[in-house]
Amino acid sequence: MPPGPPPGPAEKPTVYRGPGAVFGGAIVFLFCLGGAIDLIAEQGTVDLPGASAMLLVASLAFAYGVYPAAFSGPDALVVRNPLRTITVSWGIVTKLTAQLSFIAFTPVQRYTVWAVPVSIRDRRKAERGRLRDMARQHRGEQDQRRRFGGGLAFGASHPTASTSGGEIDRLSYADQAVGEMMARREAWFHRTGLDPEAEPPGTEVPTIRWNVATIAPILACLVFAIVSFVVV
Repeated sequence: MPPGPPPGPAEKPTVYRGPGAVFGGAIVFLFCLGGAIDLIAEQGTVDLPGASAMLLVASLAFAYGVYPAAFSGPDALVVRNPLRTITVSWGIVTKLTAQLSFIAFTPVQRYTVWAVPVSIRDRRKAERGRLRDMARQHRGEQDQRRRFGGGLAFGASHPTASTSGGEIDRLSYADQAVGEMMARREAWFHRTGLDPEAEPPGTEVPTIRWNVATIAPILACLVFAIVSFVVV
């Protein structure tokens, strides 16, 4: 598949990270890391099992809370999950959904995007905001009709016409990410001149690599915990 012309300098990847997961993961990571250091400093080797358990929890909090991210670039979607990083060209992304979890579909496989949380509460909050906007626009329309005898003022735009510009800003975080990523996908097809409805070629596959930055600390802490429980 031709890569198309190189993107301009302004086309930088959009980064998606769940604020709640990052904040919660960072708090757990710092708390457990500090607790493990404090145990080793005060108790020495007496409470190594407790310190090793806290270190293991800290490594998991970093891997599953702080580290995950998604990068929506001009040419590809990069999904940095806790254990693997998947790079998927927009040419083989067939669909993006945010139902129970955020999923990117390809012709042969689907990939869960850990960095974009799907929150029912967030979605309901966005829906309530949208309904409030509709009610406010309806009241404005009624006021204009009463003021101008049943019609809109000359040159005044219809209230519903103003909703399209910022409509995506009223969506939940996951739904907004879907809209923005699909826009990136459409821009990629427009730039390359390929047909978005055509069947993606079977020769192109996502690039997958293991995350040493998360797997190595988890394995090291796990080995340390096993040795600590056996020796002490």
